[in-house]
Amino acid sequence: MLTKEEIKIIDLFRGDLLKDYTIREIMKKTGKKSYNWTFKAIKKLNKCGIINFKKKGHSNVSSPNLNNILTLVYLSLLEELNINSKKLPNKNISELIDSIPLSYFTFIIAGSYATGKAGKGSDLDAVILIEDGISAKKILTILKNKGELMTPEVHPYVFTKSEFLQMLLNDEENYGKMIYKNRLIAFGAENYYLILRQAIKNGFKG
Repeated sequence: MLTKEEIKIIDLFRGDLLKDYTIREIMKKTGKKSYNWTFKAIKKLNKCGIINFKKKGHSNVSSPNLNNILTLVYLSLLEELNINSKKLPNKNISELIDSIPLSYFTFIIAGSYATGKAGKGSDLDAVILIEDGISAKKILTILKNKGELMTPEVHPYVFTKSEFLQMLLNDEENYGKMIYKNRLIAFGAENYYLILRQAIKNGFKG
C-alpha cells in the first residue's frame, strides 16, 4: 500500500513521463527535506515495479515504468483526481461522455480549460480517442449535435488510436503533442497511457 507522499512522487512523473529525476530533484519538486526518506520511497516504488531506478553519470535517476500495469493504474487514478480538482462544466462533460455509444474510449479536455486559461467566452475543446475501425464521423456528429447546444459550446475532435499515435510520432508540432503537454482526462485514462507507452517505444520525445 502506497502512502499519499509516495503517490505524490508518481504524480510528479505524470507531468513529464519522459524526464529522469534525481533524488534531489524529486525532493525539491515534492517539498521533502529528507534525502533518506526520498531515497527509501523511490526504492519502494522501484520494488513495486512502478519506478525505474538507475545510475546515470554520477547520479541515481528515476523514471516511470510504463510496462507495469500498476504504474498505469496509479497514473490513471491521478488523472481522475486532477480533473476533479478543476472548475469545469462537469454536468456537460458527463452528458457528452454518456452520449458516446462505446464502452472503450478516452475523453480528454484540451485547450484553454486544460491550461487553466479559460474565460467567460471560452469554448470547451473535447478530444475523444477511439479504437481503430470505429467510425469517427459517427461519434463526431453525435458530439457536435449535443455540444453546440451547450454552454460553453463544445468543439469536439475524434481520433482513432492510430491517428493519435501518428500525431505523437510526427516530427512537427501538432494537436496531439499539445494534448500531451496540457490535458485533463475525464474518462479512459488508462487507454491514453497505453497509446503513449506505444509512442515512447517508437521514439516519441515529447
